[in-house]
Parts: sequence; structure tokens; C-alpha cells
Amino acid sequence: MQNLTSGKSDLILSCEVVKGNPSNSTLYQKTIDKIITDYGIVPRDNATDGGYASKLNAKYAQSKGIVNIVFNKIVGSLKNIVSSKNMETRLKKWRSGIEAVISNFKRGYNMFRCNWKGESHFGNVLINSW
Repeated sequence: MQNLTSGKSDLILSCEVVKGNPSNSTLYQKTIDKIITDYGIVPRDNATDGGYASKLNAKYAQSKGIVNIVFNKIVGSLKNIVSSKNMETRLKKWRSGIEAVISNFKRGYNMFRCNWKGESHFGNVLINSW
């Protein structure tokens, strides 16, 4: 599974290939911390896929200083945290547009789903292909 982070310009800022198939919501806080550490700045806005949505993640992002937090799909009683409805709409549209960047990245670097079972089956292939 890949965990991609991009910026306002659609440049991919971080790409992490994680073992197994963890829930996206478990990757959110570490990803926020990584961006802050790597770039020395707290993003003002954050728009993510619905898989990252949770009240805990929304509160964590707020505690780090992120102002506008939009999850593509809302679960339960969770609400997007935004300064205005216009900002929510803009972030949702940007999140939809980033799908093309993700698609190009996956095609360009052959980052497709591995159907082999177990790390031992593809570990040597990954080492040799890099």
C-alpha cells in the first residue's frame, strides 16, 4: 500500500510504501508529523480521502495547528472543520483533482497492487528493481 502526500502545486511531497494493508486512519497522524518535520511548516489546509476520516484524526490535526480539515467522505457524526463553506468546496474539488496525480504516479512508477502473498514472495523483486 502507498501513502502519498502532495502539496498545493500537486507535487508529491512524501511517498511511503507500508507493509500489509493497514487502515488509512492509522497512518494519518504519522503522515501529518512527517510533513511538519520534513518541511518545517504546518499546512494550513488538509484534504484527504475518506479512509483517513475519524474524530481522533480531526482533533489531532487541529492540535497541530491545521485550520481547514476536509475528509472526502464523512463517517458518523464527524464534521469537516473549515473556515467557510467556500473553503470546504475548494478543498473537496482539489481532492478530486489530485486523483489524476495519483494515477500518473502509479502508472509512471509501476506502483500497482501486488497480488503475491507474503513479503517473502516479493521482497527480493523490490530490492532488485530499485
